[in-house]
Amino acid sequence: MEGKRKRARAIIIHEGKIVSMYRENQGRVYYTFPGGGMEEGESEEECVKREVFEEFGLTVEPIKKVYTYENKISIEHFYIAKWLSGKFGSGQGEEFQENRNKGIYIPKMIEIADIPNLPLMPPEVASAFYNDYIKNGENLRSDVKFIYGEIK
Repeated sequence: MEGKRKRARAIIIHEGKIVSMYRENQGRVYYTFPGGGMEEGESEEECVKREVFEEFGLTVEPIKKVYTYENKISIEHFYIAKWLSGKFGSGQGEEFQENRNKGIYIPKMIEIADIPNLPLMPPEVASAFYNDYIKNGENLRSDVKFIYGEIK
């Protein structure tokens, strides 16, 4: 765990869809769950709130941690988060600065039914979420861990 970037992400379910960020970067096209790197002294929940507001203009309340995904460079904590307020797509985060040059960022709502056919990253979490949602609805399992793609 030493030296790995800590990240926190939100799974926001709204009217049968989830909030996502459509990305085009270095020839890759994919979607991500909202979130990003934790700042010094910031809790996972605080990171989720800050990142979702910066990226999407939404105020959310993290409800519970459902997944932890670890790969070679980072550890990502995924929280179910409740959409409290805000106008979708009104985020003003660094992603949208003109000269940032890290590809395209477009806030999108994804139909849950479409998740198996979309490149939602990381694919292990996307698949786990989809299967969990089909089986349990919004009452997702708590803190399922994935390390290098294996469920632990």
